[in-house]
Amino acid sequence: MINIKSPIRIFLVFAILFPVYSQETFEEFRKKQQQAQQQAFEDELSEFQNYVAEVTSQYDAYEQQQIREFEAFKKDVEEKWQDFKAPSKKEYVEYDDDLDSRASVDFEKGEITIEVIVEEEIPTPDPEPIKKVEKTVPKQETKQAPIRQVTQEKKKDTEPKSLKSIVEKTKTPVSQKEKPQQRSPELKKKISDQKLQRKLADILKAKGDDGKPMLNKQVVDKKGKTVTPATAKAYASELVANAPVATKTYKAKDGKKRTVYTVKIPMKSDHINTRADRYKQEVLKQSKRFNIDPIIAFAVMETESAFNPKAKSHIPAYGLMQLVPKSGARDAYLYVYKKDKFLDRDYLYKPGNNIELGCAYLAKIRHQYFKSIKDDERAYICTVPAYNTGIGNVAKALVNKPKLKPAAQKANSMSPDQLYKKLMKDLKYKEARDYLERVWTRKDKYTSLLK
Repeated sequence: MINIKSPIRIFLVFAILFPVYSQETFEEFRKKQQQAQQQAFEDELSEFQNYVAEVTSQYDAYEQQQIREFEAFKKDVEEKWQDFKAPSKKEYVEYDDDLDSRASVDFEKGEITIEVIVEEEIPTPDPEPIKKVEKTVPKQETKQAPIRQVTQEKKKDTEPKSLKSIVEKTKTPVSQKEKPQQRSPELKKKISDQKLQRKLADILKAKGDDGKPMLNKQVVDKKGKTVTPATAKAYASELVANAPVATKTYKAKDGKKRTVYTVKIPMKSDHINTRADRYKQEVLKQSKRFNIDPIIAFAVMETESAFNPKAKSHIPAYGLMQLVPKSGARDAYLYVYKKDKFLDRDYLYKPGNNIELGCAYLAKIRHQYFKSIKDDERAYICTVPAYNTGIGNVAKALVNKPKLKPAAQKANSMSPDQLYKKLMKDLKYKEARDYLERVWTRKDKYTSLLK
């Protein structure tokens, strides 16, 4: 029995029954089918292009918003502070809401810096509100000129003279105003110590996007005991009371004279290994998932951020493996999930998301762009700088043009040592050469971590 569900089979039945029209009708039918398929393809392509353009516009708008917010924040800080300290790939910076205190953690050097500012003069108290004069004004006069109007810069000529005279008597003549008082050294020290203690305790308790303290197991007290969130306040109090505090007085942009008080706290000598171990399980999981060498992933992560979970570069790139939302992160997400998506910094600050996409991007370079390189060692020698500077620049260093097939052939014709030296010599940018060297010299130490 013939299955006549498909259009072709329907036509065949028709052709058998009506052979006179079969040839002409078949050609028309096939032409219409091709046109319909072409139109469907064009519609789908147009829909996809519109979607990609929409996501791209989201990234563009987000970048502009981030720039505006950063510049506004920078301006506010510079009104009070002598200098502006911004976060970087390997240094985390945090300001209090009132901008009077800031903490910075250098995850590469292993050093915490706490800074607070104190005004040299006691702030002049606000004058008593003029509305208190209202008690001395006869009720019948307040109806003619409400007291809130007196505070305006331009007063109406219709105001009663009696009201004007009362207000003038409440103003303090310039000659009688008290000069701002200088804070005593004792008072300044008391204020600065309190601020330093509070800010140090806060940063020791601060959590990353994985819900764990960023400095977990990385600071010890004078007895060698690990500082925890529960002991952070007591530790901060003792340290500030005994540690040397640097001071520097300056005049800020807002015209006020301030003194900045600074105290530095060293982290444990093995702080980098401590943080690496924190992300070990996730790196192993994603490395296995994407078939990449975990020691390469670890070495890339250390080189990119020194395992700073809040890493942010000027580009900007975010997180442990320094992914740029609009390019690397977007490409990696598309590689993994086969769809385009807008990813913001909050998404990329989450260690799980960042490690997933960072490992995926390494895999895409190794298994897609450099799939023709026949062994892992040569492939990773090319993959590592490509993660930093792009695959085109690596190809150019090998064959003077951004062609991947000839570049792979060139890599295969050389020993790993020759290939490494070739790239160290001919990569165009010094940053990429330094990057390859740092990753390649760091990778072996992670072999023991993974045992």
